[in-house]
Parts: sequence; C-alpha cells; structure tokens
Amino acid sequence: MNRFNILFTLAFTSLVLLSPSTLFAATLSLDPTHGDFGPGDMFVMTVRIDTGADECINAADVNIAFPKDLVKITAVSKGESLMTLWTDGPLIENEKGKVSWSGGIPGGYCGRVLGDPGKTNILGKVVFSVLSTKDTTAVVPMVFAFGSTTQVLLNDGFGSVAPLTLKNATITRTLQSNGVKNEWLDIVHADTVPPDQFDVSIHHDQNTLDGRYFIIFSTVDKQSGVDHFEVMEDDPSRIGFTRGSNAHASFQSAMSPYVLRDQSLKSRVTVRAIDNAGNIEESILPPSAGAFSLNVANDTGSIPSQYQYIWWFVLVALFAVILFFAYWHNSMKVKKESETDIHVQPPEQN
Repeated sequence: MNRFNILFTLAFTSLVLLSPSTLFAATLSLDPTHGDFGPGDMFVMTVRIDTGADECINAADVNIAFPKDLVKITAVSKGESLMTLWTDGPLIENEKGKVSWSGGIPGGYCGRVLGDPGKTNILGKVVFSVLSTKDTTAVVPMVFAFGSTTQVLLNDGFGSVAPLTLKNATITRTLQSNGVKNEWLDIVHADTVPPDQFDVSIHHDQNTLDGRYFIIFSTVDKQSGVDHFEVMEDDPSRIGFTRGSNAHASFQSAMSPYVLRDQSLKSRVTVRAIDNAGNIEESILPPSAGAFSLNVANDTGSIPSQYQYIWWFVLVALFAVILFFAYWHNSMKVKKESETDIHVQPPEQN
C-alpha cells in the first residue's frame, strides 16, 4: 500500500469515527427497565437522558406510549427535572395511552458529573397505577414514540437534532399485588416544603391575546413537583370580593400566560403554586392601575396611553416647583442686597 492510500484510509477512518452520529449520540431511557406489579400497585418510571462525550443538549421532546387497558398515569413529577422551561405539558392522555411533554434547559446540560451518586440526569418522573380490569398476567411495554415526537436538541446555537438511542422498559402485570413499596406515596408524604418562591409579571402587547393584559408566572418544586396553579382576582379595598360586585372571589385553576379578567388593572391578583403533596406557595400582585402605580408597561417598554397624562402632570408640577424655588432664591438675594445697602455707614469726612 502506497503512502497516498495509507493517508486516505486514515482520513476516511477518522471521518467515520468522528461523525456526528458518534460524537453527538444521546440516549433516552426508562428506569426501571423491568418489574412485577399487580392490581392497585403504583410505580414510578423515571425518564433519564445520557449525553455523549463533549456533547451538550438544551431541549427535549418526550412522548411515551403504554397499554391503556393495563395501566394508567396518576401524575407526572417535574420536581427533579433538568428542564426549567416547560414549553408544553405534561399532557396526560390515559384514554389514548400516552403522555408527552417538552421543555428547555437554559445553559445546556453536558452530562452527569463524574462521581455524582444522585443520577441527576432526570427529565421527569411518570407515576403509573396498575388497573384491575383484567384477571390475567400480561406484559406491559413502556415505549418512547419514534420520529419527531421524541427528540433531543443540541446546545450548538442551531437547535440541531441529536441522533437518539431509545431504551424502553417492560413491566409484568401479575395477578395479585406483590406488596411493592409505593415509591410515589413515599415521595408525597415526605414532601413538607412548598414550591419555590416566584414572581408574577404583567404584560401587554397589541398582537398578543387580542391586546388584553395577561400575567406570566412559573416556579418549580424540588420534592414532589408542582401539580397546578390557581389565580384569584379580588378588590384590594374588600379582600375576598370581586371588584365592583358583592360576589365572593375564588381561586380558579390557571396556566401561564393567564388573561386577567379585570382589564382595568384595579384588582389584586393572587397566584398560588400547589405541589403534589398539597403544599402552597403564594405570590401577590397589587393593583397596577392608580395614581400611585405607574409600573405597567407593554412589551415594547413604553407606558400605555392611559397613563401618559399622569407623566405630563408630574413633569408640569416639577417644572412649577423649580420656577418657584428660582423665584424665591432670587427674591432672597435682592432682599439681602437691600439690607446691606441700608446698614452701610458713609465714610467720615475730615
């Protein structure tokens, strides 16, 4: 083999070994991969992500299918998930036998730290319950849906789709419960900490939600996960009542973004985050309209037109104060000069 052939072979081999499918392979897996559970048992299936060498990811779409006549999903826990930006879901569809969610990881995730015993490569935990509809032993496959519904995006600035390896799980449905320890109930019962504190912000854009004012909110719960949010709008002068009526205000289940019912922005807005253990974290947003509240701005950063006259009033008042002090200062100066002239004695003549 001549020198050219040797160099060509080495180059071709390097190209194959260093191809994106080798460098940028990611693995989605279900943990545990197998187990035996009977009617009434509940078990937790953890979705994990493993990255290749020198690979970082920043987003994922997860879609899992399961036999709807054998098991159902009780909850999806986001408490320990790497994802902090949830763009969709979790969407539980027991009648179709599937669950899905998608989200992002700001800053990217580059794999577990060497020696980390906590296995912090979690994208979510799915809580399954075994149904009692059949009196037969059966195999229960838990599989990731193929195609664009399940994918991982690289943190390369382009959102490139990473070649993905999927590792599914198979559960055996037994005739009777084996007295398996209920991991999910243990997690819920041990959770006495409310979700993390969070802020609520008002937004307004003519091209969004028909130009109506809306609020945005988000938080996480590191134990059992956030179950849902609730929103209540009430009268700040009559707490617990809807502004403009004698009706009692009440909390309503809500998702972010949430369009405010009181578009005059004169109501107090309370947002609750409730985790799967029932712990509550609240964030209260005071009324944003009024003489002492000039903090509502649209997404372009400009003050809405209904508040502009207040700014003009403030500017005119400030200008008047400046003129008054200028006039007062000048008057005092003239008066002082006059008094000095009166007390000055003429020089003595010889």
